[in-house]
Amino acid sequence: MKTHAKKQMTVICEMPVMHRITRVLDKVPVTGYTVFPALSGRGSEGTWDRDRIIGDAGRMVMIVSVMSVEQADVAIDRIYEALEPQMGIITVADVDVLRPERF
Repeated sequence: MKTHAKKQMTVICEMPVMHRITRVLDKVPVTGYTVFPALSGRGSEGTWDRDRIIGDAGRMVMIVSVMSVEQADVAIDRIYEALEPQMGIITVADVDVLRPERF
């Protein structure tokens, strides 16, 4: 089966920043993204657990989108600008997809 090269961008950020990131993805535009709640984790400041956080400020989400190389080049700079003053992680990975017309 033939596969097609794309980029997968994953952003982990605080929930209040989520809409900044999804607005960037909408403006690129990418064909879609999925937002997952992050339940717990560990980072440079130690461990955290969603159940111990009151309000949205400390709640983390993960945004995943598959896109073309050209879209990723545009999105990464814009997302970095939106995320830079906040806590967050951006990763970009090479992925192969079976249905390129969806991305």
